Amino acid sequence: MKIIQLEYFIAVVKYNNFTQAAKFLHISQPSLTATIKKIESNLGYDLFTRTTKDIKITEKGIQFYNYAVQLVQEYHQTMEKMHDLKMSESPKIKLSILESTNQWVSQVIAVHRKKYADQTYLISETHNQNDILEHLLNFEEHIVLSNEKITHEAIQSTPLYDESYVLLAPHNTFTRQNITIDDLPLILPKKGSQVRQHLDDYFKRVSLHPNIILEVDRFEAATNFVHKGLGYAIIPRFYYQSFNTNQLDVVKFKPNLGRTIYLNYLKKRKHSTRVLSLISVFLNYWDINVKNDE
Repeated sequence: MKIIQLEYFIAVVKYNNFTQAAKFLHISQPSLTATIKKIESNLGYDLFTRTTKDIKITEKGIQFYNYAVQLVQEYHQTMEKMHDLKMSESPKIKLSILESTNQWVSQVIAVHRKKYADQTYLISETHNQNDILEHLLNFEEHIVLSNEKITHEAIQSTPLYDESYVLLAPHNTFTRQNITIDDLPLILPKKGSQVRQHLDDYFKRVSLHPNIILEVDRFEAATNFVHKGLGYAIIPRFYYQSFNTNQLDVVKFKPNLGRTIYLNYLKKRKHSTRVLSLISVFLNYWDINVKNDE
């Protein structure tokens, strides 16, 4: 069975009509009908039930559709990656970073590009620890930053630096440098992120029932709400370097809460010279000397 046959089938499901699907695919309706019948013959079961008025996808057709969509997506993603290799002798370096690290990561990449001016990068954000591990093991990322150590025999997980969490507030809201956050209206990350897990563990440890008024996906959104006077955000201290925090103050809160940022990569992967160079730039930026246990 060919990818194009799967694409024909997906189009029929999308439009629920052979005529419209054929028009979208720029083929004749008889040709499309023949292709679907051939697929059904190969599979040994019907994908659609047909009447003179309409068509309906069968239960087995639904299951086949889910697999077909996945296969077509993977095919096109693979072709895109192969196209990247053809266009450049230096494939993109793929990094997953944390939102709070944007400022200093940009400086690291700037240093790396001085040596490799033609290098391109693909940067994303992944905040779930399980997703981070999966992306590394499946060769989807070269380098990943996390705020927890990844304890897996295949992963090199190196601590870069420690930072505290702080309270983000409008200018001159608090006269003291250290405060408690009991009863303050708080703006926190949504559940599921590493930062939210840190905060929830902290609240439980100090027996605090936080007054959470807003939950957001990103620190940028939390910062915007602080600007509007809707509450106070708890952020990693390095995010305060962001231009989004202009006209805002950071205040320490008691008891203290902190985290460690880790650099992670797959040890068994044959990394290119450029990727290894970028890893070195990351480590040198934080003055880290590491003997890899590869």
